[in-house]
Amino acid sequence: MKKIVLALVACSALTFASDTTIDATMKLMKQGMDQIQMGFMYNSKDDIKRGIETVGNSDAIFKHVKVSDFMKSNKTTVANNINSNLTQDLKSLKKAVNGGKYSEATKQYGKVLNDCLSCHTIIRGW
Repeated sequence: MKKIVLALVACSALTFASDTTIDATMKLMKQGMDQIQMGFMYNSKDDIKRGIETVGNSDAIFKHVKVSDFMKSNKTTVANNINSNLTQDLKSLKKAVNGGKYSEATKQYGKVLNDCLSCHTIIRGW
């Protein structure tokens, strides 16, 4: 799975992120978020960590593409800030999980989810 995600990210950056690539990236990010949530529900630290890795690797594409190409508004700076927040919130989530602080980890998961929804609000013009 890790190799597939890395190959997708590399390929995506080289093709300048077509709509198909963005759709595939979003599906991977959703799978990662689902895996994190499943990890919490089934007490699986490994699932949470794999989900964090999937979301983080998938999100890396947005450091290599022109986000404004996918936006209905001109809030590119806001979207880039959200991307930076997501990176930091994923690190905080991973740190909480590694430290066995699952209550804190669920709060961090909420921040990650909020980052996703904030970006979707801007990109989709909600």
